[in-house]
Amino acid sequence: MLKKLRIRFIVIMMFIVTMMLIIIFGLVLSLTSRRLRDENIRMMSMMLSAPAHGPRPDDHPEDGKNIRLPFFRLELDEAGNILNKSGDYYDLTDEESLSDLAVLALKSEKKVGTLSQYSLRFMVDDGTNSTWHRNADLKAAQASKSDDADQASEKSDEVTTDGQSTPATVIVFSDISSEISTMQSLLRNCILIGLLAFFSFLLISILFARWTVKPVEDTWNQQRQFVSDASHELKTPLTVILTNAELLKSGQSRSMPLGMEAKEQAKWLEAKEKNNTRFTDNILTMSHQMRGLVESLLELARVDNGALQKMTPEHVNFTELVRNELLTFEAVFYERDLKLTDELTEGLSVNGSAAHLRQVIEILLDNAQKYCDPKGEVHVELKKKDTHHLLFSVSDPGAPISEEDRKNIFKRFYRGDQARTMNHSYGLGLAIAENIVLQHKGRIWAESAAGINTFCVELPIH
Repeated sequence: MLKKLRIRFIVIMMFIVTMMLIIIFGLVLSLTSRRLRDENIRMMSMMLSAPAHGPRPDDHPEDGKNIRLPFFRLELDEAGNILNKSGDYYDLTDEESLSDLAVLALKSEKKVGTLSQYSLRFMVDDGTNSTWHRNADLKAAQASKSDDADQASEKSDEVTTDGQSTPATVIVFSDISSEISTMQSLLRNCILIGLLAFFSFLLISILFARWTVKPVEDTWNQQRQFVSDASHELKTPLTVILTNAELLKSGQSRSMPLGMEAKEQAKWLEAKEKNNTRFTDNILTMSHQMRGLVESLLELARVDNGALQKMTPEHVNFTELVRNELLTFEAVFYERDLKLTDELTEGLSVNGSAAHLRQVIEILLDNAQKYCDPKGEVHVELKKKDTHHLLFSVSDPGAPISEEDRKNIFKRFYRGDQARTMNHSYGLGLAIAENIVLQHKGRIWAESAAGINTFCVELPIH
């Protein structure tokens, strides 16, 4: 289950990362391609509006919009014949090839298009884009003033400043091989960076999945350990109960042997009664043990389900609560030959559930009498820690609690000492106590120094 959970986590993470990389690199490629295309079209528009033999747009570096890509320009008449051609970057002597390019551009019926097989982009001005024609008409009008009036009236629509026929169509071709090369290089870089990022995030996701699933794994292992321990603890008393019940039943069915004297009959009946009592006591002892485990589980479930939140908080005299519990446990400590001392500050009160706070005190006192050294002294202290908090502590001499155990001892099902199973400890008491304290907006912790183990509870004063 944990392996599937890790795999699912990694798959989800990598799906999100992959989608993000695709979106980011897709935007980079799209925006770069659009920017290069727009710049290329802008330069072609400038070249299209420039006069055939006038200054080129790149002759003015101060404009900041120089044409830096290879280009050439063709001017065609209505029949499609080349009237003029210009461009410093290409050999324009092969008019047949130029005518083929012009035909391909005109057949596309597009104002702006590409000839992929030639790595060229073209822009066509067939009169609808009137910039060039306005310039030509203006210069033709100026030329007509200096010529003969009759000649000007006949050729005013056909001449330009140098006397050539006015073109019907102007086409500008721009080389886009550098644009294609730039996009291919960018695509390769994006793929390379994407792969590196993908595998880097994959490694991070694997490590992160282990770290994220670790608490679940710890809880799962603790629960499995608890199930194993609880099964063992339940199996033993159930076996004892079944065995004693069978012996009790068989004893009840046995009849007194015939021919026994009165004295022997009395002894036989007395032995039978003792056996029945022993069997019954064993059954009761094991039943109480099982009930303790079941009650601990039920109490933990109630606390987890927010039983405290459903209760109305009440004013609780915590000093009196501790004192009453000490009186209850005095007999238990006396029976185990342990000394119980206390130091209580009067008048300390809290706001919460008296029944649950009593349970916390019982858990700490019960743990102290279970794990205290033989003939040791358990000291209970209640004092005011600061203006807003009280401190309740239970100290007992015993085996030191390691730092690791102090970190984990309040986790449910956790038992640092496996021998604690002999004291009917299921690793639930301190977990219950911690939940109760936390829901009272307090905190609980363990300390261990100089052979003394101390459990401390801090609660807000009401």
